Amino acid sequence: MGPDLLRAASVVDRTGESVVLCHAHHPWTALARERRNRYAEEFLPPSRASTLAEAGFAVLRSERLALPLSDVDASVLTKGEWRRIRSCGITTPGGTLLDAWV
Repeated sequence: MGPDLLRAASVVDRTGESVVLCHAHHPWTALARERRNRYAEEFLPPSRASTLAEAGFAVLRSERLALPLSDVDASVLTKGEWRRIRSCGITTPGGTLLDAWV
């Protein structure tokens, strides 16, 4: 994992501007209010991402992205990834999947 795993684009619709966050290697996406390097609980409800779901993306639910990492199965992460997660202060699945890690 690392900074190369995040792709982002700003979109504007009748409700305003939001940021589409996409994992670079998996069809996972979420929406946020603004572009940032770190995300924890700032994800928008997936209802605004219906077009992305229709295009084949798995729109990740904001409630799941904001859970504490201790509440999810993260057994696939390596010891090195856990070290980076801790050193970057990442505490949520959303941060793990969609942050631009430094």
